[in-house]
Amino acid sequence: MVAAPKTVLVVEDDPVLRRATALVLEGAGFRVLQSDGAAVGLHLFQSESPDLAILDWTLPDGSGLELCGKIRAHKTLGKTPVIMLTSRRQLQEKAEGFKAGADQYLVKPVPAEELVLWVSALLKRISLERDGEGPLVAGDVTVDDAGHLVRFGDATVTDLTPKEFQLFRGLVRLSPRVLSRRFILAQLWRTVAVDGVVDTHLSNLRKKLPQRLADRIQAVPGKGFRYFP
Repeated sequence: MVAAPKTVLVVEDDPVLRRATALVLEGAGFRVLQSDGAAVGLHLFQSESPDLAILDWTLPDGSGLELCGKIRAHKTLGKTPVIMLTSRRQLQEKAEGFKAGADQYLVKPVPAEELVLWVSALLKRISLERDGEGPLVAGDVTVDDAGHLVRFGDATVTDLTPKEFQLFRGLVRLSPRVLSRRFILAQLWRTVAVDGVVDTHLSNLRKKLPQRLADRIQAVPGKGFRYFP
């Protein structure tokens, strides 16, 4: 039986670029949903449950960052991969994109082949995560992939973003190995970004964990971070 094609939502207000992006993805075998604004984009996301979303930053009725945040906050679809595809190229803007929850940040123009590679890679990563072997148990800590939550004693943490969850899981799974920022970006997140993005996500992660658990994440000067129970 032939598997149904993966669905990609493209939210872009430029009709020429939107259609060109759709044609590239359709040529690669994807089903494409199109929207020229944030409101319709959110409606399509909620009603069609796409496998991946590509968002422009500036939209006529809102921001791609805001839309990304709403996707991340969705109860059942919050782990859907998101690519920010925008003309904004400043370092701070890229950091804002990742902080909002984007899995990748691409600056226009992007070669068609590269866009298809990123879409395929992110979909493959999500597929591998869903096919995991079950919860990771390390002493008094359980990292549950299926439920996207962390249990520690009587506490259950359910509000981690995908990157925060991947970061914590990686630290626990590889403990007491020290993970460099470069390793976290390339191996845990499968993305390319500036090192400061790791520190931002780690700071947010610590704030969400119970204090005794957050204290187990140690910074190793000049090296990176590790989880030490």
